[in-house]
Amino acid sequence: MSRDRKYDPGASERRTLDRSQARLSRIGADDIVVPHEARYFQGDRAGFVSRVIANLIDVTAAALVVGAFYLGMVGLAFVASPTNPQVPSTPVSVLLLIGVGVLWVIFTVAWATSGRTFGAKVMGLRVVSFRGQRLRWAGSALRATFCLSFLPGLFWVIVSGQNRSLQDTVLRTQVIYDWTHRRRLTPTR
Repeated sequence: MSRDRKYDPGASERRTLDRSQARLSRIGADDIVVPHEARYFQGDRAGFVSRVIANLIDVTAAALVVGAFYLGMVGLAFVASPTNPQVPSTPVSVLLLIGVGVLWVIFTVAWATSGRTFGAKVMGLRVVSFRGQRLRWAGSALRATFCLSFLPGLFWVIVSGQNRSLQDTVLRTQVIYDWTHRRRLTPTR
């Protein structure tokens, strides 16, 4: 360090702020406040734990939808025969299949419209293309199919030096930390 320059304890913080502002402008974010603690990570690829927590939230949401569907079936059985209601005996495998279908719809619609599911919104994550743009419908459907059919692909995030799952690597997508709202999300061309 040169003797002519004085040590500036705030310089590091200003560099971090400049870096986060550059990322915010690069992704086309509105002028909203990103939490101070999150500014350094804004735009970085998400890690394994953040993704798992977001997915657990989404699986819980899908389970609630399937549970509501089942309760609706029970309610219909009661309405059809109030004196002798027959509780539908739906096999667990069918309920799991319905749950996977619900998750596929949630993932496809969320990634194609906003880039984030409810779990991703809670965790501050967004799925984008390699260009940082919203996925198209076909890409979202393909990614949802790949994610649900090959769950171990998520573990690639742990060994990947770039925090990319197997699905991200093959489909050229990325999951980034993003606590902002987007001005205009356009699909990749």
